[in-house]
This record gives sequence, structure tokens and C-alpha cells, in this order.
Amino acid sequence: MQKKRVGLIFGGVSAEHEVSIITFDQVYKNIDKEKYDPLPVYITEDGDWIVDDRLKDVTRYKEIFTGNKSGLAKFNRKVLPPYPLRHDTGRFFQKLIDTNLKIDIAFPLIHGSGGEDGSLQGLFELADIPYTGSPVASSAVGMDKLFQKLILKAEGLPIVRFKGFLKSRIENKNAEVRKEITDSFRFPIFVKPSSAGSSVGITKVDSADLLSAALDEASRFDRKLIVEEGVINPREINCAVMGGDGDAVASVCEEVFSEGFLDYEQKYMKGGKKGTGGGMANVSRALPAKIDETTTKKIKELAVKVFNLLDCSGSARVDFLLSQSGEITITELNSIPGSLSFYLWEESGISFKEMITKLIEQAEKSYRAKKMLKRTGQFSAVQQYLKNRDD
Repeated sequence: MQKKRVGLIFGGVSAEHEVSIITFDQVYKNIDKEKYDPLPVYITEDGDWIVDDRLKDVTRYKEIFTGNKSGLAKFNRKVLPPYPLRHDTGRFFQKLIDTNLKIDIAFPLIHGSGGEDGSLQGLFELADIPYTGSPVASSAVGMDKLFQKLILKAEGLPIVRFKGFLKSRIENKNAEVRKEITDSFRFPIFVKPSSAGSSVGITKVDSADLLSAALDEASRFDRKLIVEEGVINPREINCAVMGGDGDAVASVCEEVFSEGFLDYEQKYMKGGKKGTGGGMANVSRALPAKIDETTTKKIKELAVKVFNLLDCSGSARVDFLLSQSGEITITELNSIPGSLSFYLWEESGISFKEMITKLIEQAEKSYRAKKMLKRTGQFSAVQQYLKNRDD
């Protein structure tokens, strides 16, 4: 049987471009190549889509991507049209110079905007291609911390106190915003871009005199910001969830250790033990977390509840804070976690290769379920309109 071509789509235009390359490298090495034909699809920082065999070896990236834009001419640049390719008959000569990307399944590995926020998923929907991970709306909410917090709050789930602010208001009424923040929260607080990941643009603020700089930093990455009240000396607990349509299961829990809080540099720039492969695997952690069974069970239940509430699919990671008194609060759900949190599943008894296969199979299952839905009235409404129209 012919192998299905899986497009591993990585890179992208977000601040997490390099993190995505790490995730791609780990997935490409571990995908079951007896079942699937993986195709690296690299999106440059300028938004060009490139397909080339040299992309399989990330050790050559510094050599082949020199920063000279004219160098892109050496690569096979592709596009994914926003319509099903089966409808694109094309003429003979058009096919000879075809630049359309032809894949059976899309596997998005882009973190942050332009990949994790629903925009790429929307393109897959229009192109009628099965894809791994969460659908459009779930991806968008997973990326937008403010929208996500509002939904979790509406459902009565345990979260920290928070407020959202527009960048335009911060710029035009800075003193008013700072006063509102200092009147509303006790320090420490965290100032974050609403739609960013991997701690990009996030600042821990311990006093009012540092607030302006934190607001400026977060404003560099988004037009919408979120301010959260900190938990004093919390333990950071993470749990992954996999599945879809009500059959989600939770992984083991991990505790991650950080200097202050887990920022981008600690996650990706400090290196790790030989063989970890980069990404979150570099972070110091207890796996599984050394917490009691009752707390572990509650965190797993909350992780699955958040996953289902946001109608997620594939694999996601839910992050928690555990206070010194044992109170659990949900930090956020990450719909495309770095390295897809494979280490949590390996500790749960599922190998990286098995996890990738499960994600692809879930993508195909979700696609089949959508195809069974009725999507058209066969012009019945138009016919009724024409019948009643007053000419």
C-alpha cells in the first residue's frame, strides 16, 4: 500500500521560529517512515514555503540559509492553494511547472502566530486536507490567553485574577492603565502579550516602578496584553492531553524548575543533557512530579476538562501552578507544545513514534467525521427565493 505523504510544516513568521525547527527535527527523526512519507515544508521568516530534501538535516541550516534572500532561488518554493487540489485540473504546461504543495495529511509544527493560532488550520480547512491538532476556533482560543482565561472563568475553573488591556489604550492613557493595575493587583504580577507562547515577551513585575518597562516589552509582540496576579512561590506542574471528541486521556504530570519563572531563555537557550534533543527536554524537571495521588488526579482531571472545554484535538499541554497550601490554578493550554511534549507520553508508556502515529490517526478520524456532516442545501434556499421573488 502506498505510503501517505505527511507534510511536516514548520518554521513560520512568529518569534518562535527556531523552537519550531527543533520540534520538526524531533518529529522527523521519530515518525514511522514505514507507514508514512514525511515531507519537510519549511516556512521562512518572510513567509516563503520551501520544500527541499536538504531540510531533513537541520545541522546544515546555517550553511544553506545565509540570510541572502536571493538564495531562495535554489529551493523548491511551494504554495498551498485555498481550495482542494482535486478540483485543480490544470493544463499540461501548468503541471510541468506546478508549484502546488501536494500532501495527504498536514502536520503543523509551527509555534505561535501564523501556525498555532488557527490561521494555518483555516487554510487546511479550505484546502480540504486532514491535519493534526486542534481545529480553527480551538487553536485561536488556545493561542489567545485573554480569550482562554475568559472562557475558563465563565466555567468556574480555577485561574488567577487577570485583566486585559489594548496596546492602544496603554499608549494613549499609560498613567491611567498603570494606576488601574496597581489598584487591582498585589505584586508580583505577570505582564504578557495575549497571543504569544514560550514565555515570549513575558515579564515578572515585583514593584510598580518596573511596570512601564514590562508593558512596553509585551506591547512589542501583540496589540492586546494580559496582566495576571502571581502566586507566591508556586510549583509549576504540567500535564499533556491527547485525543479528541470526548476520548481524551492525560499523561503523567511533570514539575518544572525555573529561576524565578520559566522564561524563553531557560526553555531553549541554556542547553541540556546530551541526547535530550533540545526544546523543553532541556528544562530541569521531576518526571513524574513528586506530588500526592489526590493532587495528581485532580490536575489530570482538570487538564482533560480544559482540553474538552476548548474542543481541542490531537495533543496539547496544560500548565498549572500549585501553591504552597495545595491550591491548584490553571495557567494556560498550549495547543502545539514544544516537541509536542513527547517526553510526557514516553513517561506514560507511549513512545514518540507511537504518539506521532496516534496524532495522525486522530487527524484522519476528525476529517472523516467532518465529511459526514451535511454542509449544503443543494440550492434549495435559492430555489425558494427565486420562486418567491417579485420580478
